[in-house]
Amino acid sequence: MNCKIIGYDFKSLAVELNPAEYFYCEKGAVIYHEGGIEKNLKVLDKGLGGILKRKLSGESIFLMELFNQSKNTQKLMVAGKMGMLPIDLKTVGGQIICRNGYYIASTKNVDVDFSLNLSSWISGTGLVMQKISGDCTVFLDSIGSAYRLDVALGDSVYVDEKSFICIDGNAESRISSDFSGKGLLGGEGLTMFRITGPATVYVNSVNARF
Repeated sequence: MNCKIIGYDFKSLAVELNPAEYFYCEKGAVIYHEGGIEKNLKVLDKGLGGILKRKLSGESIFLMELFNQSKNTQKLMVAGKMGMLPIDLKTVGGQIICRNGYYIASTKNVDVDFSLNLSSWISGTGLVMQKISGDCTVFLDSIGSAYRLDVALGDSVYVDEKSFICIDGNAESRISSDFSGKGLLGGEGLTMFRITGPATVYVNSVNARF
């Protein structure tokens, strides 16, 4: 499998699948695929509780599986809304917590679940966030060029909730809401995420408000 991010401000992912290889993406992410690729919809079955959480977040309960059934290399392209952030899950403990709707694709099948997070709800990011687990590379949506923050043990960073992309799954419990009247007067909003290390955090490089 060969994956290449193309574009500048608006990015897409060009993928070459070898025979008998699989690729996975969010429903609606495919731009095109060649004729030797078979598509199948996989139901993200987590029981009634999982379906309810997806309904709360507005997420699809389906994942698209693409399989190269031919004897030749086949090409496809996927994209999110704007950017494209690749993360090797093996380098962040096998799991990330990200904003809902940011998962685009992955090189292998991943477990896409949903996590209820009170701090994200208070900060305006939404009560439900995506929990993605696996041992492959995932591709997330982003705005601009994503920036990685490595927060050391005992240190803290304050992240604007609209700029937050994801955090390693082991640090989920170290996210809290920081209330600040000064931040509100300064146009940053009433709250920000306070993240205490050790943690790996990815943020958007631009302060777009959409």
